[in-house]
Amino acid sequence: WAWNTALAWVCGDVCVWKPSEKTPICGIACQNIISSVLKENNLQEGISCLVNGDYTVGEFITKDNRIPLVSATGSIRMGKIVAQAVAARLGKSLLELGGNNAIIITPDADLKMTVIGAVFGAVGTAGQRCTSTRRLI
Repeated sequence: WAWNTALAWVCGDVCVWKPSEKTPICGIACQNIISSVLKENNLQEGISCLVNGDYTVGEFITKDNRIPLVSATGSIRMGKIVAQAVAARLGKSLLELGGNNAIIITPDADLKMTVIGAVFGAVGTAGQRCTSTRRLI
């Protein structure tokens, strides 16, 4: 999910989530986590919906008038495609594109904590975040 999913839920919106086609099992795992949280709190499971698939599923979502806002994380190329499709139907898009973050390591840094953070930042979510670490300085 994204940071804005929680905001949408707090505002009473349902979220349909399509993870990267490269990480469908991650999507299933996350859906299982939220399903158990919703069940424990007597909330409807349909508040969070998962749709796995390739880019054609994403195209369907961007063109569907019933989805007022499409949030997408990915490449600038993908963002241009999403923005144009959603704008063509006068929908709204929230795009987080081309993340390229660095970790700056200072001489007095706790190296054990730094290594843990750097490894997680780079590979902990298989690059499926706009804040994935790409370089160490």
